[in-house]
Amino acid sequence: MPDKPFRFTERLRSFRYAGQGLLHAFRVTHNFYIHTGMAVLVVAAALWLQVSAAEAAVLALCIGAVSAAEVFNTAIEALVDLLHPEQDPRAGRVKDLAAGAVLICAVAAAAAGLFILLPPLLSRLGLA
Repeated sequence: MPDKPFRFTERLRSFRYAGQGLLHAFRVTHNFYIHTGMAVLVVAAALWLQVSAAEAAVLALCIGAVSAAEVFNTAIEALVDLLHPEQDPRAGRVKDLAAGAVLICAVAAAAAGLFILLPPLLSRLGLA
C-alpha cells in the first residue's frame, strides 16, 4: 500500500463505516441486544452504587470486550456463510469457536461485575 497523505475526511469516513458495522451488528445479532441491555444495567448500577473510577474503568473495559467479541463473532459467522454456504461440520466448528470466545468474555465480564458490584449492593441493601 503506497504512503498516502493523512486526510481528515477519510478518517471521518472510516468512523462512519465502523458505525454502519455496529448498527448492522445491532440489527442482526439478537445476543447484541442482551449484551447492550446488560451493559445499561451495569452502568446504572455502577452509578447508583458510586463505584470508584478504577472499578468503573474495569466495568467499561468488560463491556467493551464483550461487545467487540460479539461483533467479531458476527463478522466471522458472516464470512463463513459467504465462503461456505452449504452445511459443513468444519464451518460449524469455526462458528462455534467464535461463539465460545464471546461466552468466555461474557462469563469473565459477569465475574468482574459481580466482584465489583455485589459488595456495595449488599451493603446498600443492608445485607452485609
